[in-house]
Amino acid sequence: MWWYVQGLFCFCFLVLASWCVGEGGEILGKKYDASIIGGLVIAWLNTAPEAIFFITALESDNPRFAIGAVSGSTIVVCTIALGACLWIGTRARSSGNVTLQPSVKNQCWVLLVSVLIPISTVLVGFQNWIGFFGLGFYVWFLFYSLQGNQLENSKEHDLEVGMEDDHHEEEEDDEPTWKGVSYLVAGGLLIVLFSSPFINSIVEIANDLRVNPILLAFFFAPIASEAPEILESISLSRKGNSQNINIAYSNLIGGTITKTTLLSGILCFYGVARGFEWE
Repeated sequence: MWWYVQGLFCFCFLVLASWCVGEGGEILGKKYDASIIGGLVIAWLNTAPEAIFFITALESDNPRFAIGAVSGSTIVVCTIALGACLWIGTRARSSGNVTLQPSVKNQCWVLLVSVLIPISTVLVGFQNWIGFFGLGFYVWFLFYSLQGNQLENSKEHDLEVGMEDDHHEEEEDDEPTWKGVSYLVAGGLLIVLFSSPFINSIVEIANDLRVNPILLAFFFAPIASEAPEILESISLSRKGNSQNINIAYSNLIGGTITKTTLLSGILCFYGVARGFEWE
């Protein structure tokens, strides 16, 4: 019974930690270049809870938990989060449609190509060359985004935004930088404190119920780690501003690319070093 209580307790605090990371990333994203902050920094901050789950599980020799958590969260982002972003965004706009900016479309193509990395792992198992390929692809994605994946003069592209929206955005921009940093620090501390106990609880509950831990990880871990991305996407999209919708979309795509490249590469390195067998 203790493991159930501990798991629920840790889960609640991890959801809170994820929300803090999302809030801090959103505040900082309003103060710096939208495409870089949205597609790289905010995406990575929102992925941080899952990355810690992932590495902690691998360090604890629980690769099935790590794989289940990443797979489940990727599916959640590519279905629920993206679907909510587009559906809410289109309903909030007078034109009834959303046009993705060229840089965001390019990110979608990068995501499509990056899927080759996990597919390679499925076909041949854990290999060091796949790990180097994943890390190299992610580094290339960073340089590509910094050099050419800029969102173009976003606010000038959305002339249909009303005065109330503009006033609301100005009020949001007044939020100080220290507030965003404080959210990130608080979220990071909660993640460090509760991620490992949460994983241990899930494994023990799975043993008690005689259920494969990967199934519980597949369903529960994404809820905790992807909560901020989903909430943030809804919050940005409901304003009906083309720029905000593109930031939300870029955030989701950038976070998924991190999983299919960087985390997949790390998984392969751990698989080879620890002798994990692909099942």
